[in-house]
Amino acid sequence: MYFREFGIPARIARCYSKDDISNSVKRYDGKKNCYTSVYVFDDLMDKKGEKTDYSSAVINTLWFDFDHNTKVIECLKDVRKLYKKYCKERKIVPRIYFTGGRGFQVNIDFWSPLDLPNSLKKDSLKKYLMHLKDKYRLKTLDSVCIQNSTSAMRRIYNTQYVSKLTKEPVGKWCVQLSVPEMLKLSMKKIMALSSVPRSIIPPEKSKRAQRDFLDFVCDITEVKHTVSNSAAHLLEEIRSVAGSTRHSSAVHSGLIKAPRKCIMKLIELNIDKGRSSHTENNVIAMELINAGWSDKDISFVFSSIYNEPAGDWGWYDDDPEKAGRQIRLLREKGVSRYGRGKLKEMGILKQKLK
Repeated sequence: MYFREFGIPARIARCYSKDDISNSVKRYDGKKNCYTSVYVFDDLMDKKGEKTDYSSAVINTLWFDFDHNTKVIECLKDVRKLYKKYCKERKIVPRIYFTGGRGFQVNIDFWSPLDLPNSLKKDSLKKYLMHLKDKYRLKTLDSVCIQNSTSAMRRIYNTQYVSKLTKEPVGKWCVQLSVPEMLKLSMKKIMALSSVPRSIIPPEKSKRAQRDFLDFVCDITEVKHTVSNSAAHLLEEIRSVAGSTRHSSAVHSGLIKAPRKCIMKLIELNIDKGRSSHTENNVIAMELINAGWSDKDISFVFSSIYNEPAGDWGWYDDDPEKAGRQIRLLREKGVSRYGRGKLKEMGILKQKLK
């Protein structure tokens, strides 16, 4: 399952849904500064002791943290510079937030998650953000957050800014700004806007931002690329250079692959046993989703394994025409099937992979 970390700012909980985040915010807002991880992670990749493996991050956005101890106006200048020199000419509409305190946060959202090899995610993000910081001379772009990369934590919008000195709220919220507001309003007026929570502006996902980052990754991995190369082709080339485990990209009809014999064998074995672990269920579900199987067919597989009422487990529904909750979530997240190396590493399959 995928989750975000919640912090105050130290990481204290995992949130598997928006409701989990909302409940944590209700508990701590106004008492502590509320943070959440920029990216979601896969708990199947956890290290021993349930330590989060940040290489499992789903890369679907670029996150910029602008911070200044005394002159927040300098952060605003850098946000405007990033927009005018990078976003505007590429027709990218970023999400912009004033934190209520010392800076701004900016997101540039990709059209879909980029399924990079886990080994490349952190380093690619770090190098790309440092490249933009240097190229556009973004002095207040926080280098520490860039170094954290996949594990970075951000302030949660519409939560209160709590003073580190007094431990009390300062009467300001982390609020979202539109691009025109960011460009035209003075710092004083932006401060005034942050005195109450604000409505949320839906993200505008960008194919250009996604492609620019992908081209950069090709450059640092020495993968040849042209404008005519598809993203799917370039990702496969990058994987062939680096090796990878796939988790997060959306499934497109052109990438549908038949289920592998080893997974079908696992299904048969589990039907015979009448049981299947959570990990095995994820492997089976991801394989069948990526093979283009219908919800009805996937439901039949899991109901055949358990041969009992669906209950609350979510792998199938008592109505065979409906998908189980877990399957719906996996489809929404655009999962990809597990790679050969990961299947071996997880110890799920002992037989030779084909």
